[in-house]
Parts: sequence; structure tokens; C-alpha cells
Amino acid sequence: MLPSTMLRKIISKQRRINLEAFAWDKDLRKSIFNIVFLDGNNKTTLGKIFKEGFNIGNCLLTSYYIATIFDNASICTGKVEILKNSKNSEDGSHVWIEVDNYIIDPTLMIKLPLDSYYAKFYNKQSTVTPLVSPYDYNYSIDIYAKKHDPQKYYFDLFDINKK
Repeated sequence: MLPSTMLRKIISKQRRINLEAFAWDKDLRKSIFNIVFLDGNNKTTLGKIFKEGFNIGNCLLTSYYIATIFDNASICTGKVEILKNSKNSEDGSHVWIEVDNYIIDPTLMIKLPLDSYYAKFYNKQSTVTPLVSPYDYNYSIDIYAKKHDPQKYYFDLFDINKK
């Protein structure tokens, strides 16, 4: 099971909501997972990044890569109520994509209609235009952490506090 799927299930259970109904469909997932980029001297795909869980905590970066496959995507920043008190978002700060009246969340791997009940959890504060290319970023810190202390790495990904 992908780390994002596990996180989505944990949040669904703790918040008593059904995020599973909005999991990326096969076509969207395939399109996103097939995005190829250079990570240092290595060519990799977003699929590998998601399979390793490196998208969690890197919502700006993954949003930026995902936005490249859409014509009119906006990268949005704001607060997401259902992510508050999670390891990587104590205050609910998050980045996601809005395109064609949908929210595409790169952490939870969900696609929500903007007019849905669940979209109310996403409080957009601004849209951003990154000042650097996505190719200027890499996942080496996450790769190092997972390789050297995998138990801590996964614990940190799924540390969601009830408050």
C-alpha cells in the first residue's frame, strides 16, 4: 500500500470522513506517476517518489511537478483543516493544485470537486508561481532519512495527533 493511501485511511478514520471516495482514478494516477524528471544526476518518475512516500511533506514540490501536465492549473497555498496537527503540517499549512473545478491533493492523492462538501476543508490563501524550476529541487534529504532510519521516517510520516 502506498504511504499516501495509508495516510488517507488514517485521516479518514480519525476525522470520521470518507476520503477514499476521492482517491485518484487509474488514469490520473498513471499520468502523474509517469512524470519524469532529473533528481541530481538520476532520472526518476513521480511514481517512484509516491511509492517511497517522499511526496508527504513535499506538497509544494509535488504540486509543481503535477501542475506541469495541465494547461490551466493553479498551485494553491493555504490551510487544510483535516491536516492540522499532523507531523508535517501542525497548523494545517498545505499546497495543492486547482484545475478544471477540482482540487488535486498531492499528499493524500485525492481529487475533490471544488463544490463538494470536502472542499470546504481547503482554505485557499493564495496561488503561487514558483520562482525556480522544479528541476532545482530534489528528494535527497528524504531518501537519506528513509535509508538510514526507516522506522523513524515512517513514524514521522504518520504521526497525526488527536487534538
